[in-house]
Amino acid sequence: PIERIAETAENIRLSTLHERLDVAGLPAELAALANTFNLMLDRLEQSFLQLSQFSADLAHELRTPISNLRGELEVALSRPRSDDTYREVLGSALEECTRISRVIQSLLFLARAEMVGAPPAVETLDLDTEITTVLEFYQPMAAEGGLSLTARVRPGLPIQFDRILLQQALGNLVANAIAHTVAGGQITIEVAEAPEQLTIRTTDTGQGIAPEHLPHVFDRFYRADPARSHVGGNLGLGLAVVRAIMALHGGRVTIESKEGQGTTVSLLVAAPAR
Repeated sequence: PIERIAETAENIRLSTLHERLDVAGLPAELAALANTFNLMLDRLEQSFLQLSQFSADLAHELRTPISNLRGELEVALSRPRSDDTYREVLGSALEECTRISRVIQSLLFLARAEMVGAPPAVETLDLDTEITTVLEFYQPMAAEGGLSLTARVRPGLPIQFDRILLQQALGNLVANAIAHTVAGGQITIEVAEAPEQLTIRTTDTGQGIAPEHLPHVFDRFYRADPARSHVGGNLGLGLAVVRAIMALHGGRVTIESKEGQGTTVSLLVAAPAR
């Protein structure tokens, strides 16, 4: 039996990760070992499938802006043009370069977050001040779209968090809400306090998310509405980054949504010791 297990294990390659050890007829001790090995193969196969899909998504995500960039530059160089035209082409090229940079930065952050390394620079922050800072930054964008931004949080409420990562998480949620809420809508951040937990809810009155999409919205590059892939610079990475940030701080993120009624994303983190 040991020789059979060793032979099967030796023949497993990347192309044969679907194969499993046959536990039929094995003694109890070896059957337990073989089952454990098979479970490991299940995890490895799933990881490789995710990696393959991730690589394909990444290639597609970068191919589009690079193709746009190359096409615009080739057209611009095909014949002499006016200064204004060159400025317009350069401005469009800069937007595509910015998009590529954002994809790379987000992916690097996710890669680092999944590796064992230094913990985030946690400090005691005034949550009211941090939320106000984020809303002030996005206020012009909201005003341009005819949206109102409001916050309901107790002044002086402390939170243990990395300042930059907290602002990034909140900013991603507000940016998503703005992108999916029509003029006249409202976006609200409110904080609920419990003895051991703080819940930061970002609620919008936007288009909502269909039930079949909700289990996937935290996946990298997933977009509930592919037609809006590039609206507002949507990369399909915002919620994946938020989930990684919360995991780094021992918290979690949840989402609730109804089509046509809006979406609420909640960040749950431990309350500071009193």
